[in-house]
Amino acid sequence: MIDQDTAAQISFELHGAARLWRRNFDRRAREHDLSRARWQVLWLLNRAEGLKQTELADRLDVAPISLGRQLDNLEQEGLVERRRDPGDRRCFRIYLTGAAQPALKVLKTLAEKSRAEALAGLTQTEIVQLHTLLGRIMQNLSDEEA
Repeated sequence: MIDQDTAAQISFELHGAARLWRRNFDRRAREHDLSRARWQVLWLLNRAEGLKQTELADRLDVAPISLGRQLDNLEQEGLVERRRDPGDRRCFRIYLTGAAQPALKVLKTLAEKSRAEALAGLTQTEIVQLHTLLGRIMQNLSDEEA
């Protein structure tokens, strides 16, 4: 049987930890003129280049129109490019340009620093256990959405 007080506390702590982790990273990124909207787009494209604009918006959990403005800015700066989808001329796929690589290098360094700070004092075994448990929670919630 699940202790409801403990379960409620876990949900608040997960939310709070995620918020603090994002704020930690955001603070570091701002020092390099990388807002959350900018770094999230670049980071996600680095992991999944060639997404349709609508797919990218879904993964970022933002409105497509908001993402469109962000992509316009990133495109003007030469960091991303839109390419017509060869299978569907009505949509575009989004790709990073070579000019995005310095920003991605900075993001990687900032992410490593934030992770090190967040996970300080945990053993490798605890980190693996945490990863496994969070994966199960995410799977449970994903199953519920489907």
